[in-house]
Amino acid sequence: MKIFHTKTYEGIDSLQVAHVDPPGPLASGQVRVAMRAASVNYRDFMALSGQLRSPEGSLIACSDGTGEVVEVAEDVAGVKVGDAVAITYNAGWLGGPWRDTTSMMTRCCPLQGVMQEEMVVHHSEVVHLPTHLSFEEGATLPCAGVTAWHALCGPAPLIPGMSVLLQGGGGVSTLALQFAKLFGARVIAISSSDDRCQRLKQLGADEVINYREVPEWNQSVRELTDGKGVDLAIDIGGADTIDRSIASTRIGGRVAPVGLISGWPNTVSSLFASSVDITPIRVGSRDDFEMMNRAIALHQVKPVIDSQYSFEELPQALRHLESGKHFGKIVISF
Repeated sequence: MKIFHTKTYEGIDSLQVAHVDPPGPLASGQVRVAMRAASVNYRDFMALSGQLRSPEGSLIACSDGTGEVVEVAEDVAGVKVGDAVAITYNAGWLGGPWRDTTSMMTRCCPLQGVMQEEMVVHHSEVVHLPTHLSFEEGATLPCAGVTAWHALCGPAPLIPGMSVLLQGGGGVSTLALQFAKLFGARVIAISSSDDRCQRLKQLGADEVINYREVPEWNQSVRELTDGKGVDLAIDIGGADTIDRSIASTRIGGRVAPVGLISGWPNTVSSLFASSVDITPIRVGSRDDFEMMNRAIALHQVKPVIDSQYSFEELPQALRHLESGKHFGKIVISF
């Protein structure tokens, strides 16, 4: 079977296709999945450059994938041949609060990634896809979807009428926008151009701010909320945006740091003065994934897909992600 991997951890240029034997016979509790689609994330750059805890030897790329179950062990119940499933990102986090032990089993560092034609995993590592979604649409969910869902309502309930601040038009932000509107929240979004702002409005944002025209966008957020600030800010940018996200949030509100596009934040000078809760998001659990899928199925939500590439075009897909010009998720079709 084909895999896409790196041996040298030197970034996108070190990726190569290889042919290897498929996984061997199933052990107790395992299922075999013929992979059909994947999606790319900014985390993939960190994995491919050796910034994360990598497995020994080579690393199979990408953390988000979907496929069709083609074999199940005799003792597996609840999963059958022919089921369309997604592979979970946090293999060790089934439910409940996050603990340090749950982060040790994340897909694509330290576990191998999904850019392989066939995977054998424990049945607890697969989640059924909503039936109205294609494999490509489902592949947007394991990281970006679960992250968006958990950021919105994992640490605390999102109540109708609450205000949420989102950043940009990437996968987490577009999915968080779609989910926030399901909860009846007011969404304020910032983005880099009038065109992208308009697309966010079309997707459901109540107010949008072009942050290139309004560099001090936190002041605009305050004005839009009668000087109080939003109830929840989901921070994607990292070092360059976290202070403004905190400044945009009301006293007693919450900031959910999600992304590290501009790097790790330094000590946040406004943290103690702001009186907001900081709840870093580590994607989410299997329970989060299943709750999200129930909402997606009930409301027939369709994730926003920016573009689609073939298996062999993974490097091009990653370069498109690197450009920052995407709106929604970039997917790979096997």
